[in-house]
Amino acid sequence: MAHISFSRLVLDTANTLLISKDEVSADDIYKKLKIRSKNDRKRIVWILSDLTLAGRLTRLRQGNYGPGVQPKPDKHERMWRVLRMRHRIQVDDLIEMAGVSKDYAKQWLRLLVRRGIAVKQQEPGMKGTWCLIAEPAECPVDTDSAARLRKLRLQKKNRERSKEVKVA
Repeated sequence: MAHISFSRLVLDTANTLLISKDEVSADDIYKKLKIRSKNDRKRIVWILSDLTLAGRLTRLRQGNYGPGVQPKPDKHERMWRVLRMRHRIQVDDLIEMAGVSKDYAKQWLRLLVRRGIAVKQQEPGMKGTWCLIAEPAECPVDTDSAARLRKLRLQKKNRERSKEVKVA
């Protein structure tokens, strides 16, 4: 199961509450998530501010939020749509059509090959072509990479904490 960030939890809670009414307050979110501590409330306020800046929510007035604008699909979602539309693709096609970097496109295509969703066909002296051989219902997500990045962030955070303890 994929890890759900606290920001995603706050956004999902706000969107769930927005189904039944036009606006949601920060207090409604606190109650729904059973938040009582002052630090967690501050954290939610900062997250709501970030979600507003990202366009995921709209600030109606202080402490009240409405639905945001529809976000653009993620990079991997755009690449997935292009691949499903064309069934055969090269890295250059993904760069142009999905607006991603060459390294990101290659990494994502390697993920599809590992998962058995695509195969790489390449003749000597020619560019590689990836062909879609299985079409899962949802866009494949690189959970291994996400877990690795979470681990690296945690290690960095622990190093910073240990430096703070030595200084204090």
